[in-house]
Amino acid sequence: MESVAFDTLTFDHPTACRPARVTATLHLPTGGTPPFPCMVILTSSAGVQRHREHHYAQALNGSGTAALIIDSFTGRGVRRTVADQTLVSAAQMEGDALAALALLRSDARIDSGRIGVMGVSKGGGATLNTAIAVRQRWRDGFAHLFDLHVAICPGATTQHRDPATHGRPIYFMLAGRDDYTPAPLAIEYAERMRAAGNRRIKVKVYSSAHHGWESLGDVFDIKDAENWSCCRNFVENDGRHFVPAAGRSFSEPEYQAWARLHCVTLGARAGGGTVALKQRATADLLAFLATEGFAPQWTASRSAGINGL
Repeated sequence: MESVAFDTLTFDHPTACRPARVTATLHLPTGGTPPFPCMVILTSSAGVQRHREHHYAQALNGSGTAALIIDSFTGRGVRRTVADQTLVSAAQMEGDALAALALLRSDARIDSGRIGVMGVSKGGGATLNTAIAVRQRWRDGFAHLFDLHVAICPGATTQHRDPATHGRPIYFMLAGRDDYTPAPLAIEYAERMRAAGNRRIKVKVYSSAHHGWESLGDVFDIKDAENWSCCRNFVENDGRHFVPAAGRSFSEPEYQAWARLHCVTLGARAGGGTVALKQRATADLLAFLATEGFAPQWTASRSAGINGL
């Protein structure tokens, strides 16, 4: 494991124009020959967790893929954003991911043509944002694009009015019993992306799973969680939010204020994962990556199990 630090990418968005220096850990496979494919891993609102982000990094390494886990919180003086999602925005995490992409493309150990991005929950939403074509125009000529996207239980109450993407593969991994980032909205977003021209989208729903299935054991209540699942809105090409329930558009700060008064609720459920579910979902992830030219050692390693689970 190698620690790195870099400056985030700032761009023309109210919450993505604040400079910050963030840290990350680079995990390289112990076998194989570089350059390696690599996945940038964005965190959930709980921050970097051993059972989640480090679990995925270990699984990726075992399949011959490098992983860069970004800590978007510590450098900004934040531990978690569960109770206040404005402490670090998805747009800021998007900027972190893209800055990391530029850094990785200059690293001789990494295959510059095989760098993807993935994230759980809040990180999944930021992952989807990196795929949206109109957002590239907001980045003032930033040249880099990810080669692949994996969104695990992403929030999709906020969707772009124009859902056209850059056409790269996108994998949605969703939980059927998710009351935090509901699967039906993400399925709808995937269908809208397909209709806008991206046919390289796959959706997988684990019907019995809850949000955060990487946590093994009983389902638990996150009592202080800001729950935005009822705050449906569409992001216009100028960055404003159109809210159907209000019948009007809002600027980013106006939308945040309106939502907290009218649609944000408190509390969500998470966890409830089993060893079998975690194994299956991780195997599905690696199989998807392998079909897209990532995970070069996956076929040889699949019979050995996933991370000893």
